[in-house]
Amino acid sequence: MPMKLKFNSIKNQSIFQPEFQSFSANNVIEFKKQPHAAGGIAVVYAPNGTGKSSLTAVLGNEETREDLSFEAVYNDNCTIQPETKAFHTIGDQISRNVIEGETSDYLIGQDIRREYALKKKIADGFEKAFNELNIEYKNDYKTTKVSDYLLTAMQVRNLEAYTFVRDIVNKQSKGKNIDRGQFLSYVRDVQKQPRLEVVNSEKKEFVISNAKIVERFTQIDLVQIVANTEVQKIEQSDDAINILGKYKHLHNCIVCDNDHIDGDLLLQRKKERRKRIYESLDAKTKALLKDVAMDSKLGVSDPFEIKKTVLAFIASGEMEAISSLREEILTYVNEVVDEMVVALFNIFVPTSMYSWWDEYSSLLETQPTLDSEELLYIQEIISENIGRNIRITRDDDSDHNFKLMLDDQALLGMDRSEMHLSSGEQNFISLAFALLLARHSGQEFIVLDDPISSFDSVYKNKIAFCIIKFLENKKQIILTHNTDLIRLLNVQMKDCFNLYILNNMDGGRNGFLPVKRDEKNILISLSDLVNLFQNKNGKLASIIHDKRLFLMAMIPFLRGYIHIMNDPEDLYGQLSRLMHGFENGSLDIADVYKKTFGYEVEPTEVISVSDILNVPISGLDIIDAEEYPLLADTLIQTLIYYHIRMKVEYELVSIFNIPHPEGQVLLLTDIIQKAFRPAAGATQEQKEKLRNHRVLFTSRKTLLNEFNHFEGNMNIFQPAIDITETALQKEVADIENELIQLRAEYATVH
Repeated sequence: MPMKLKFNSIKNQSIFQPEFQSFSANNVIEFKKQPHAAGGIAVVYAPNGTGKSSLTAVLGNEETREDLSFEAVYNDNCTIQPETKAFHTIGDQISRNVIEGETSDYLIGQDIRREYALKKKIADGFEKAFNELNIEYKNDYKTTKVSDYLLTAMQVRNLEAYTFVRDIVNKQSKGKNIDRGQFLSYVRDVQKQPRLEVVNSEKKEFVISNAKIVERFTQIDLVQIVANTEVQKIEQSDDAINILGKYKHLHNCIVCDNDHIDGDLLLQRKKERRKRIYESLDAKTKALLKDVAMDSKLGVSDPFEIKKTVLAFIASGEMEAISSLREEILTYVNEVVDEMVVALFNIFVPTSMYSWWDEYSSLLETQPTLDSEELLYIQEIISENIGRNIRITRDDDSDHNFKLMLDDQALLGMDRSEMHLSSGEQNFISLAFALLLARHSGQEFIVLDDPISSFDSVYKNKIAFCIIKFLENKKQIILTHNTDLIRLLNVQMKDCFNLYILNNMDGGRNGFLPVKRDEKNILISLSDLVNLFQNKNGKLASIIHDKRLFLMAMIPFLRGYIHIMNDPEDLYGQLSRLMHGFENGSLDIADVYKKTFGYEVEPTEVISVSDILNVPISGLDIIDAEEYPLLADTLIQTLIYYHIRMKVEYELVSIFNIPHPEGQVLLLTDIIQKAFRPAAGATQEQKEKLRNHRVLFTSRKTLLNEFNHFEGNMNIFQPAIDITETALQKEVADIENELIQLRAEYATVH
């Protein structure tokens, strides 16, 4: 079954051309199915500046925004948007300063996988249970803080349960500080579970809802209460005061109908009488009266008849009734406390928590073991290549979690600068673990942004292997500007990917342009490229549009290729003289080409230094760009590099009268240094001006020798096309403008 991802839109601010926002062509990426796995690979080649990192950012985004969005359809039936979270992205090495994630994200041993699954179930189960208990204690028992009376009573009655409930009702912790093993050990011990009794529901509810009254009543020392027979009159006075206060505007008594009463005077007398009686009481009795018997809540509900019993006790001093009442209330308090404790024992009954815990505890007693494949990944590939030991241990200080160790240091979360590894080793280990993380992610699609751009050559092939092997069951979009990666992927697994070009240019044919098999082959294999240049099967002859420009563009590659051949005629030296703007030689390049590749492009084609200096570099059409788009761009941009470099050499030597003795090698870098070397006695302003000129020329991509000499590297594509057409045009314009200014400023001086 094909694996096709069709993009309907891609937007990242204004980075992508309008065609990307309403894709109708060149919008499909098809993954090449892996032979023995579920995944597939699509490589998208894009020069720097095309939008690789911007595309990665779009696909990795998990929220549609006005300036950042995409929509795709997989195999015509599955719509993908940011909210789908279908893409796992791996950025370039700059974004991999720390190896992120948890150890479990990287390990796939069967026991380890089960252990982490159980651990998550247990953690989620405890969090849910403690949240439910917190709500139950708050709603059903009015207990929300440690100082609440029912918790104080629990501390006295059941200290072990109290230590758990105290942390559960705490607003901040909600049970997080509870040792789970101790908690489960407690609630699984049936001998410790309280036996509940059937009690009066109204009285039980009173204890819960009026815990403050209960607390005050049970804590007063009744022995210290001094009897006072007038205490009953306080309640009578209160009743009278309430009635008189309400009807004091009347002049007849609403009780006895007596006329001409003075309501205000009578109210004042009642208040004074109550005050006299109350002030005659001792402090303990006042507290019992005020905080218990006279609490307004007893006027709403008093199933224990607390008010009546307390007033009778104060009036008579008789202890029997009030002592009996206290014992009854404490019985209900204990019953409520026991109910709260039983809630702990019941919380996991409808779950599988006990079996999860038993299995998890058993696994904790074993040493971590990995599947053989995982051992290969972590130990044989990563450890072997950095010469350091990576191992897995249990962390006794952190709930026996697994830890990945680099020698004696925890690896995950470690800043790369603390690894004491070379930059190449740091890049390798960080990317290897990023690939492992992607391997175990839940996302179906993996996007890699220039995975080997920062690697030494010794690691590139290993990374290519890791990409194919680690992600064999994922659908991979590999974005790269490096043709080495394309070749190395093919070395690891022949024909394992489909190749596309990302084009994003104003007025261009934009989107994901599929690369045909023939061009893919010459990109991967030097022998296939040479076969094309030898015109095997007549292919080269059919695609050349301008033979003279083709031969011009081939001069740098010819020079490098001849250098590794038997060269009795010193064609290498003759071509070298044709590659310096200050020279004045010429050469029959058609003849050189035939001697090199055995194919006659033209009977003769003499090209001189002057020809290169004067070649028009706009609107170039060298070979068929439909058939070989990458090679067409390569030849065009190589010729532009060649021309502009020659022009800089010619102009600087001419403007600054730089000598070039016969037989002496004079490179562009030498010319730039000589041209902008301050003269003796130059002012600081003059020095800074020359320095700025020097920096401009030495920092231009088009002027770096590696673009044109191919010494020791027969990759004709790289880095010739490692720049967008727009960026190349700007760089050429900047250089040409600089040369015009230099000639105007310095030519007359020298």
